[in-house]
Amino acid sequence: MKIIIIGATSGIGKALAEYYAPLNYTLGISGRRTEKLEEIKTQFPNTEIHTSFMDVADMESSRKALADLVEEMGGCDILVINAGVGFPKATYEQEIKTLDINARGFMALAHWGYNYFKTQGKGHVVGISSVAAVRSSPYAPEYHATKAFMSSYLEGLRYRSTKWYKDIHVTDIRPGFVKTAITENNKGMFWVATPQKAAIQIAAAIKSKKGVAYITKRYVLVALLFKLLPDWLYTKVM
Repeated sequence: MKIIIIGATSGIGKALAEYYAPLNYTLGISGRRTEKLEEIKTQFPNTEIHTSFMDVADMESSRKALADLVEEMGGCDILVINAGVGFPKATYEQEIKTLDINARGFMALAHWGYNYFKTQGKGHVVGISSVAAVRSSPYAPEYHATKAFMSSYLEGLRYRSTKWYKDIHVTDIRPGFVKTAITENNKGMFWVATPQKAAIQIAAAIKSKKGVAYITKRYVLVALLFKLLPDWLYTKVM
């Protein structure tokens, strides 16, 4: 089995790479900090690990990097798109960067991956979105909007598979709070998972070929609450 994890230098992506590496997978890992990728490769000398520099904000170069990585590995069965950013009280420039990476950059890679699996006849696209996809926020509307885009795009690909390509699976992973660099300055977090715990549950969702999975599982309750609260109460408790 061959799996590619985009955004594997830290957090959930790194934990996923470390989860799969001992399990006899051929592993492709990408990110901007290649020294971090090499550290993972050194950590698992008995695993076939391929590394690739990738800047998701540069859509054309990231698609080429993905194509080259797949060719180097001799194929791909599972593509995990984990790269993403978020900023507290983002400036306009940071909002644009969030859009470029979380939405446009994600779509460029998901589009390439899905079309590759169409040619191959089977495969699995996995996107790491967020419980933030369910409803927006007064604090980071650009972040919530891009995660909602991710979830909607993945949903559309999943419907496409249902209609025409039943051997291509699509999974939307929606983490709640996970202890990563993005969340380290957040206040008032609850049900915080370690990246390792998140990786275990994500791997289980991938193995089960779930359409949507909340990480950790109890965040499905938060998502339901987000959907049900009226605007006046939602903005009051946020």
